[in-house]
Amino acid sequence: MSTNEAIEWIEAAVQAEIGLRRRTYEDVPELHEHIKKIAELFTSPTYKFGIMLCGGVGNGKSTMMKALQSLLILLDIRITHNTSFETLGMKIISAKELGRQIRVDPKNSLRYQELTMLGIDDLGEEEATMMDYGNRVTPVIDLLSYRYDQMLFTMVTTNLTPKQIRSTYGDRIADRFNEMMLIIPYETPSFRTPQQSTDNAVKQ
Repeated sequence: MSTNEAIEWIEAAVQAEIGLRRRTYEDVPELHEHIKKIAELFTSPTYKFGIMLCGGVGNGKSTMMKALQSLLILLDIRITHNTSFETLGMKIISAKELGRQIRVDPKNSLRYQELTMLGIDDLGEEEATMMDYGNRVTPVIDLLSYRYDQMLFTMVTTNLTPKQIRSTYGDRIADRFNEMMLIIPYETPSFRTPQQSTDNAVKQ
């Protein structure tokens, strides 16, 4: 698929997702630029293997993630693993629910470690650190670190600014985000309340 074709597919998926939420699609330049960058990531050579959508609340980050999930289902892309094949898809889970599942049973982390594509919604809403038999554990960070090491595609949405990401998760994780992910700032104000803009890199 060419980049232009991917742009058309993604835009149609976003329009459909917005329609499902009974809202009106707004043809704004920022959204076009976001779609173009995502289309280029999927259709052009790159060392990136993830996407981070960051910015204030209510401006379409989760909608974009769900649109991509629906598009993958529609395209029915199959990839081979030796003698078997897998239909490409993206599992989406909120960071808060992910942390809860791992807290209840650490083995739940294994359900998400090896997924070919994983979407984590609202990073920053989870408990960054938890206590496990007196030990401090960081389940979401550990999962992200594993997927970084294995170069597995991970998409993240967050209301945190890049600076807040670094202060919350530390320099090591922030630098890994910069390396692995296409970071797209959502600067359009919320549909409900105005928000401050963000920079497009996880900063010191």
